[in-house]
Amino acid sequence: MKVITADKLAEAAATDPPMVTVGVDLAGYSGTTGVCRVTWAEQPVVELLKGNGRDDEDLLAAMRAADKTGLDSPVGWPVTFMSLLTAHQAGTKLPVRSHYASPHPGGRNGLCTFTHRLTDDVAWKLTGAGKQRPLSVAADKLGVVAMRAASLLERLAESGTAIPRDGSGSVVEVYPAFALIQWGLATKNGYKGPKDDAEAARAEIADGLADGLGLDLSDHVRDRCVRSDHDLDALISAVVARAAACGMTHLPTTDEQHALAAVEGWIHLPRRDLPLTAVRDGTAP
Repeated sequence: MKVITADKLAEAAATDPPMVTVGVDLAGYSGTTGVCRVTWAEQPVVELLKGNGRDDEDLLAAMRAADKTGLDSPVGWPVTFMSLLTAHQAGTKLPVRSHYASPHPGGRNGLCTFTHRLTDDVAWKLTGAGKQRPLSVAADKLGVVAMRAASLLERLAESGTAIPRDGSGSVVEVYPAFALIQWGLATKNGYKGPKDDAEAARAEIADGLADGLGLDLSDHVRDRCVRSDHDLDALISAVVARAAACGMTHLPTTDEQHALAAVEGWIHLPRRDLPLTAVRDGTAP
């Protein structure tokens, strides 16, 4: 992965245009996809893009123009799940149902290898999310979103630039709800959906991001993030993309993680030991 050091950032600031990241809260077939672009100038500029959710061409144009895109969608399926489908189709013996080895810190077993990827299990345990398990790309509606993500990544790669599923290229897989846990911005009440307490939670999160990053959110952007969790997740995804571009997310460490990340994908979680100001500045304190 290309990591931007402090010296390189200072040099780039004098000669190159500011980094641009895009966050995409991807939906399957609906128009609820949220798209956010952040230009990381001395005073970062946040834009929520219109109309991009319904048209893959608009999405691809935004992603191609970004230095890094944070995609809120799985970019692969569990290897064991694919083995299950292959064996079932061939009529051969099915693989044994199992869980990832080490238990969750809260005492629960690891996630099921049929329904979840290794990165889901690692992220779930790293954040200490407890009952807030990652959605399953194999057994939930999330699979439709992943199909669209796979198509988008294939289209991006047609230009000749590979899009590695481990996030080492121009697109990185993100999980906004887990990113909020890492930044200490997770709220007591959930922030998804139309309920009043969810809207209040979104307002709290938007203000926390603005304060932590030193963002001057326009009234329009803040209002949209408060009204819609899709727009808020797009903003969070764009910020995680910045963190990933600057080497401030957790990467695969073991041989198994590296191997499976290349196939199943890898969720980039922001490092908990770095404040949001480090993400804004692109340098660790």
